[in-house]
Amino acid sequence: MTYLFILLFIALLTGLYSYNTTVRESAYRAAQQACQESQVQNLDGYVALKSLYFGRNNENKLRLLKRYQFEFTTTGSKRYLGHIIMQGKFPIIVEMEPTD
Repeated sequence: MTYLFILLFIALLTGLYSYNTTVRESAYRAAQQACQESQVQNLDGYVALKSLYFGRNNENKLRLLKRYQFEFTTTGSKRYLGHIIMQGKFPIIVEMEPTD
């Protein structure tokens, strides 16, 4: 019986890791698209999870949100920050700092 719980726990951890990897990749694609539309260069080729929190949607239902951060540049000399709010696997807000 103990082995069954251990296997279930390992399966749960594997599933969570796989899901979080999918969400991070989706956030990265959203960052790449935002940079492409703004004609700026995405730096470092990654997004970083900055926070995990609960928020409410338009129907006032509680939802889990993840906030990812990325960096971009216009000229290569100064870095600017961008943020992506993810609900599940879907980006709902993409924000970028104004550039000079």
